[in-house]
Order: sequence, then structure tokens, then C-alpha cells
Amino acid sequence: MNLPTIETMASGNISLTITEDTDWETFPDQAADFVRKFGGIVLKRIDTPVERMWIVLIKWRPFYLTFEDFPLRMTLDSMSRSCASVIHDIHAKLLAEAQS
Repeated sequence: MNLPTIETMASGNISLTITEDTDWETFPDQAADFVRKFGGIVLKRIDTPVERMWIVLIKWRPFYLTFEDFPLRMTLDSMSRSCASVIHDIHAKLLAEAQS
């Protein structure tokens, strides 16, 4: 089962692994669905031949929404410590969905 997980990054901020069921081609649609689902706003899409990352606001807090290819996953990375409560809230909702 593909359950969402929370990790602490080197910065001390936290990161939420949203899904491991993603790839280069599906990331834009999955990211758009995720942002819409949690009432977010896309501020910038960084889409280069080697990187896919969006800068988003969710509950007025800034995040990086990223495609990672090693390990393969889509993550929501906090830009500041003030984002932690939003990460925990989203994690709880995704976990509840996955377990229902």
C-alpha cells in the first residue's frame, strides 16, 4: 500500500511524501489535482528537462511540490517551520483516505 509519510529534511523543515505512484509524464496532472484538492494556489511551475517543481501556497503557507525520480515520488516540501501544521493536516487526510 502506498501510504503518505512525513520526513524531516536537512533544513529541519518537514516533507510529505504524497505518493510513490507517479512518473515524469503524470506529475503535472497529479500535482494539479493535489493543489485543487487542498485549495492551494500555484505560484510558479518550474518544468525543465531535468526538474519538475511547483511553488504553491496552501493555507497561505509556501511549499515546493516536487517530482523526485530517486526514489520515485511526489513530495510537498515545507519552505518554513510555519508549514508544519499544514503538512500534518494534509498527512492525516491522505492517510484516512488511504485506509478507508
